[in-house]
Amino acid sequence: MTTRYHQLDSLRGIAAVTVVFSHYSQITPTRWMQHVPWRIFTEGHSAVILFFALSGFALAMQITGDSKPGFAEFVVKRVCRIYIPYLIAVLAAYAAYCIFYRSNLSWTGEWVNQAWHAGMTRQDLLNHLYFLIPFSNSTLDPVLWSLVYEMRISLIFPILVVVVFAMPPWFSIALSGGLSLAAFGYYHHLQKPLMDASIQGEWMPTLHYISMFVLGALIARYRVVITAKLATFAPRSLVGALMICLALYGLVGAMNHHVVSNDVVRSFADDWFVLPAVAGILILAISLKPFAAILTARPLIFLGQISFSLYLLHCIVLLGVLHYFGETYRGMSLVIAAMLILPVSIAGYYAVEKPSIRLGRSLTRTKQRSRAAMGARP
Repeated sequence: MTTRYHQLDSLRGIAAVTVVFSHYSQITPTRWMQHVPWRIFTEGHSAVILFFALSGFALAMQITGDSKPGFAEFVVKRVCRIYIPYLIAVLAAYAAYCIFYRSNLSWTGEWVNQAWHAGMTRQDLLNHLYFLIPFSNSTLDPVLWSLVYEMRISLIFPILVVVVFAMPPWFSIALSGGLSLAAFGYYHHLQKPLMDASIQGEWMPTLHYISMFVLGALIARYRVVITAKLATFAPRSLVGALMICLALYGLVGAMNHHVVSNDVVRSFADDWFVLPAVAGILILAISLKPFAAILTARPLIFLGQISFSLYLLHCIVLLGVLHYFGETYRGMSLVIAAMLILPVSIAGYYAVEKPSIRLGRSLTRTKQRSRAAMGARP
């Protein structure tokens, strides 16, 4: 049976909470969260890089495990796993916008008013439903941009896994590095920051984000060797390494903002510096027993289970509550939104996520039985 690392589910849950804090920190009354030491809890973009690496690890384990899915099975399950919850989130966001939006809010700052603004139409909704085709995805639900790249890369991921597991590691690293540099060269020529392109759903950032999935797949391939090697180190040394990785993960964005002046260079440099930190966190989560023991606490595992719904739905709750109260009860609206985010995410997990996963399994069960029968023939 394929090993499941529950501590990695917990990492995904913690990363989702980080994204929630990140969006709170972009609202004027709570911008104090952007400052050290709180900043480590608000690095939403670093969390997305961790999401991508975790997906690369988990999908590589799935594809190379004992119950290897065929390509069609894999795609059907990924579509059910990602697109159906995404679709429900888009429809919920559009309904909330139509019900609660009246005008821009004077006290919230730029982020809230960019996410929900006047003039959004049914065409904007249709653009979201098309999903994989480039569109402006910073409106309605600002987290959706990452799912566009998650789905695109998922569709070609079985090919990437073949490359990662068939070729020496230097080849995978060189290939993913080359793709990332190609995207950097393209946007450096255009003088367009990576995030600006990403929230438009452009194709070229896909090349850059592939490197994060490849990183996760590489760790999955060499996990046994890595764990055995790190077992020879003193736990104190590994804890020190973890602290360094966490510091880089949480603070590199702030450091680069003061060191790198060019927006395009900084947008890529942030990811290049965070990626090794993400690798270290992922590796130590499966190798450092005290860290793994903390991450396998039941509340954190449950947080990991609902992490996708938490990630998808928190902006809808936050924006809906803020616009419901409008210019009144400003502080209270932030508190009420915070109180609602978790129960709404739990409801989303049970009402949407779990049925979507079951649907994917149901749609592929016949093919699984067929392959099992063929494998049993003499």
